[in-house]
Amino acid sequence: MELRLIEAASELGAGTRGTSMGMAALRVAAWKLGSELFGHAEESILRDENDVLYEDDTSPNAHHIDGLIRFESDLAYEVYKYLRNSVFPIVVGGDHSIAIGSVSGTKMAFPNDRLGVIWIDAHADLHSPWTTPSGNVHGMPLALLMHIEKRGKNRPFAFTMDTWDRLRKIGVNGPKLLPSDLVFIALRDYEPEEEAILKEFGVKIITVDQLREKGAEAVVAETLAHLSVCERIHVSFDVDSLDPSVSVGTGTPVPHGLFPDEASALLQGFCREPKTATLDVVEINPALDTGNAMAEATLKILEPLFPILRAR
Repeated sequence: MELRLIEAASELGAGTRGTSMGMAALRVAAWKLGSELFGHAEESILRDENDVLYEDDTSPNAHHIDGLIRFESDLAYEVYKYLRNSVFPIVVGGDHSIAIGSVSGTKMAFPNDRLGVIWIDAHADLHSPWTTPSGNVHGMPLALLMHIEKRGKNRPFAFTMDTWDRLRKIGVNGPKLLPSDLVFIALRDYEPEEEAILKEFGVKIITVDQLREKGAEAVVAETLAHLSVCERIHVSFDVDSLDPSVSVGTGTPVPHGLFPDEASALLQGFCREPKTATLDVVEINPALDTGNAMAEATLKILEPLFPILRAR
């Protein structure tokens, strides 16, 4: 199978700056460690809309959401285009709001297939402009993709919700996935509004402790069994799922996370699965890091995936 690296360097959804340099940090790590990773896959570099960050923010409950429309639409089309040509897209962020585009693109490529999503992340990303404490859109992609919005304490502007609605319609109309077709791995930090959604819909969560108890191989099998009704799977890997002892090079590190060998075993297992269609890698932030440690750790996690995907 052919692979395509897509650089999705948008950092409009984050509260701290620097995730737009994620792919560059991986490239620097590859040069330093003698990795040929970037020599083995064609690359697409998407135009970002990060210039919007210089402008006044007119949407306090979804910062810079106006800049996300074009970017997410372009990313969705890029993912769609490669999937339709039987190419496996690896989307390198950027912050986790890029999943709005990548998941929408996966669904657009297979509109009649049921889509499962594996979200390897410390955070639930289930806020909306109604509930967000920060206004950062990287905490909202799953609520947007599943069309779940609980009214909360915020009073977003009509303009914000109009733009939100346009983002929801990228790719195909309607929800991109069902809550029953979502699995969280390493989730450990969420607000009460997100917890209410998790409980209401009975979303499957596999904690770091459960993973250590069962082993990564068993967790891969359990996750895929849970998603057995889905014809396609999208894997979204946020590096803040990793333990901060690995690196501080991400905007929202949370203690008691995965170790690189655990993340590597999970991703290798999911990439062997023929249903897995797309992979996101997000939130590498060299501006917050020391010695590019996060990119180096992530590079080592990604390297074994290339031969696995090629052999499919």
